[in-house]
Amino acid sequence: MKPIYIGATLQDSGKTSISLGLMQILRDRGLKPGYCKPVGQHYVRYQDKNIDEDGVLMHQVFHLTDEPYLLSPIAIEKGFTKKFIENPDVGPLEKKILDVDVQLRRSHPMIIYEGTGHAGVGSCFGLSNARVAQLLGAKVVIVTAGGIGRPIDEIAVSLALFREYQVEVLGIILNKVLPEKYDKIKETAAKGLRLLGTELVGAVPYDPSLAEFTVGQVAEEFSYKILCGTDALSNRINHTVIAAMEPQHVFKHIVDNTLVIIPGDRVDNILITILLLSRYTDKNGGMILTGGFEPHPAIEPLLRSSQIPVLLSDDDTFTVSARMKDLGFKIRSYDTDKIHRLHQLVDEYIDTDRILAALKE
Repeated sequence: MKPIYIGATLQDSGKTSISLGLMQILRDRGLKPGYCKPVGQHYVRYQDKNIDEDGVLMHQVFHLTDEPYLLSPIAIEKGFTKKFIENPDVGPLEKKILDVDVQLRRSHPMIIYEGTGHAGVGSCFGLSNARVAQLLGAKVVIVTAGGIGRPIDEIAVSLALFREYQVEVLGIILNKVLPEKYDKIKETAAKGLRLLGTELVGAVPYDPSLAEFTVGQVAEEFSYKILCGTDALSNRINHTVIAAMEPQHVFKHIVDNTLVIIPGDRVDNILITILLLSRYTDKNGGMILTGGFEPHPAIEPLLRSSQIPVLLSDDDTFTVSARMKDLGFKIRSYDTDKIHRLHQLVDEYIDTDRILAALKE
């Protein structure tokens, strides 16, 4: 069976999410798939090696027995591109990828390769997604954000490069399609893609639960000090509010699962937030106190007894809120609810039978 290469039109289109769901479906069918991200741009230190974070995720979620370096043969470290341009020898890099492919094929009847963005990403060091897919003899599925106009334009660009490298694109997956426009977008996009000579093989609706994050993830991402509520750092957040207004205006903005950003010297709004978040029976919500202010000694015992997770930041309120606006957290191995939901979405909305049949041809 040919390997499948999961490409995309842009960063954060959902390649890893689709790969997670597809891995589980193939495992459910007894196919024992392997996984590899040949070129990783965001690596972490894992088992004494630099491994792309998506490779680490797959290794942990599916308890893969492959050595971690087989899931991430090339990690793009600082200065990598400059070094290559000054000494452009792609041969050793290609050999690394091919050696890993040989080893993975010994243990897995099929392999999911995950790309790093649109077809041209990696061209600066000779390993564009199109070239890597060609090197591996893989067939490609492109993931794009749900929509019609811009996604189709972006797909046309990626298709051109894959075709230049004589790589077969099996089809397109629209991801994060707005539920209220789902049928219209799916129908129109399918027609538009056929005009480009390709097919729609899946349209996955947007699920807000997948965009949720935890208070603990915020603390970890920005190295915020945890004042209290360590047992509730797993509280999920789907709504963020800046409580810098007058107290009477705070009430209508704080709902279930809210992360409230408050200037640390606003005792009034801190007290109101404790009151409002404590109304909810389930663990939810949290606070970030900004400006480098410790809470007033008179209210600190109340904060601690509330069991609400409270983070402290030395940054001003505007800086903290600006960071939160563009925040997007990668799925972690402990996000079992999200991983299960991805499995459901891929199973329901992507034509995996069609993809598998094409890989056998």
